[in-house]
Amino acid sequence: MSTPRWFFASLFLVAVFAAACTGGGTGEATPTSESPTPPPPSGAVRFQPGEYSYRFGGITADLTFDASTATLEVKNASGATLAGPSLYVIDRTGARHDGTVDAGAPIPDGGSATFQVTFPDEVKPRTIGLVILLFGDSNYGAMAPVPVS
Repeated sequence: MSTPRWFFASLFLVAVFAAACTGGGTGEATPTSESPTPPPPSGAVRFQPGEYSYRFGGITADLTFDASTATLEVKNASGATLAGPSLYVIDRTGARHDGTVDAGAPIPDGGSATFQVTFPDEVKPRTIGLVILLFGDSNYGAMAPVPVS
């Protein structure tokens, strides 16, 4: 190997080893400003059948099923008016079922409203796989099942 090649190859190896070096630290972890992640639950998590919630961006929505009908309670602290709500369910087979919201009116910032939602007869708390919340044409995402306290 000629001198320039040997020199550049050696320089490359030194750079690689220097990048891999820990700097001779104590091996202690550097503290961060983030909160520690809570440990996962130690047992099975049980959920309230037919109860779902949504909490994000100043919007709180609670959905409670009674057979194929449900009550949706919405509180809006988002800073803007929300268009009228709508919902759909994906059942355990993967089929989509749209809900019909009675009097689905807009909800002003700082306001709250309660709506009755009717689903097809095949939608029951035990058949629901996923509940999706929309306001107007905007999909706000999935509602979370409510754990048993």
